[in-house]
Amino acid sequence: MLSCRHATRRDAAALFEMVRELAAHEGSLAALRTDLERFCRDGFGPQPRFAAVLAELDGRLVGYVSYTRAYAIWCGATTLAVDDVYVRAAFRGRGVGEALLRWLRQFAAQTGASRLRWEVNANNGGAVRFYERLGAVVKTKGLCAWELAERERT
Repeated sequence: MLSCRHATRRDAAALFEMVRELAAHEGSLAALRTDLERFCRDGFGPQPRFAAVLAELDGRLVGYVSYTRAYAIWCGATTLAVDDVYVRAAFRGRGVGEALLRWLRQFAAQTGASRLRWEVNANNGGAVRFYERLGAVVKTKGLCAWELAERERT
């Protein structure tokens, strides 16, 4: 049976393992700049900076969706900013990703959030179709970023 729940401190190592799997899947393992200690502190410490929802199938962790909270000043309400949606390769095509996103959408509504937001590469047609099938509106907008060096962040 497939179920979803918020990750807890006890799940941190397994969740971090899936984060590493996603980075490797995307060919971006070298870009992963955190370690398990920082991951635990930032996600499960006294002031968590992110949260995650886990999908379990017959007691096995098979995927996750991670998110942060932001505030939308025009809406006057919280926004959940989805960071990653990941399903382990052996479990894709079984509705896990959909279950994770629907669970998070319901949680967002119950906690008064005004919307969920996430990014998708425009050339990832499969993901775009998946999100549209779920009822998400794919908006085209420029994405700007400054990647700050470690010394600039201190």
